[in-house]
Amino acid sequence: MFWIGVSDPVYMRPITPFMIALFSLALGMGSTAQAGAPSPAETIPAYSRDANGIALAVTELLPALDNCVASHQALGGSEKVELAIAFAVGTEGEVANFTIQSPNLPATGIDSCIEGTLSAMRFNPGATAIPVQLPLLAGATTEGAVL
Repeated sequence: MFWIGVSDPVYMRPITPFMIALFSLALGMGSTAQAGAPSPAETIPAYSRDANGIALAVTELLPALDNCVASHQALGGSEKVELAIAFAVGTEGEVANFTIQSPNLPATGIDSCIEGTLSAMRFNPGATAIPVQLPLLAGATTEGAVL
């Protein structure tokens, strides 16, 4: 089993696992694709800067806004939510100056969820910023009995 003059097999020597790991790393680095993440302009369509384009952009995000409200309610927030949302469509087409006002802004994170959702909107560039104000009224009721 052992050769004369050799106290351990070659595969048990400490240098061998190190060399195998180094060789594997070198092979892996040569075949790894290095792709960068696409920019938001490449993945998110730009909407027109008029009232119809802004309404379409918000309408397409309604399911995500509904998830924000559902999360708020699941965290113990009230069943009815009333928020005044304001932002501007910037000259580069981005959402800027985002604010949310409420008589009693809940501490469930609904404001940051809505801001993150609406901040993903992209519009065509323009010469001036366009102010936008949106009321958000949402509510849910659960009817039924557990038997």
